[in-house]
This record gives sequence, C-alpha cells and structure tokens, in this order.
Amino acid sequence: MLKGLHHVGIAVADLDGALALYTGTLGAGLVRRGAQPGLEFALLDSGGVELELLFSADRETAIGKFLAERGPGLHHLAYAVDDLQDEIARLVGEGLEQSGEVRVGVHGTPIVFFHPKTVGGVLTELVESHG
Repeated sequence: MLKGLHHVGIAVADLDGALALYTGTLGAGLVRRGAQPGLEFALLDSGGVELELLFSADRETAIGKFLAERGPGLHHLAYAVDDLQDEIARLVGEGLEQSGEVRVGVHGTPIVFFHPKTVGGVLTELVESHG
C-alpha cells in the first residue's frame, strides 16, 4: 500500500534559476544537488513534502523530451511504498499501466513509473522507502 506522498517532481528549464526561486523566494531548503547520466537534479525540503527539481538539455532523455514538448512544470507525483514489487503487482492487477522498468532513482532506492493515462492524467512514481 502507498505510505504517502514521497515527493513532487518538477521539470525546470534552468536548474540554477529554479533553485533561486524555490530556495530564495519560496524558502525551501536545499537537501542535495546532483546528477545522473542525462539528468541534473536538486532535492528540496519544502516543509513537509520534498520537491525534486529535474533538468536535462538532452532531448533524448525523458525530462529533456518533456521540457521540449511541454515546457517546465509539474512532471510527476511520487509515493513511498515498503515493497515495490508487491505494489507493482497490485497496481497492475488493478489496471494501471507500468511505464518503463524498475530502476534506481535519485534517492538511491528502486523506483518505477505508471503511465498517466491510467492514473488520472498524472505520471505517478513509486519509490521503495527504507525507513
């Protein structure tokens, strides 16, 4: 079962500019900034739910393609789960469509996405939470 909202993913056109907005103007705290192949990210403490700022200039990546097609904005909602495989099986059994394979996300734990067309129009991520 879902344990609660883990983070909100936001695609940004300029990571430095977005950091200035979210940490300066809006007062969120920077938890960590990092990069993975084809992706730059920043994790922010917004006082309850983490914000995950995502940027990629590479139009072949999911975030780069999203930015090129839609521009910056809400990318996904992520929920914490204890057992990712059990939750995938449950949700697929309920008719949700898995989008992509299980992989390790920016938090260092397994993640998977579900297609927005089967989750009310919202790209939905599950994050296996350890703790």
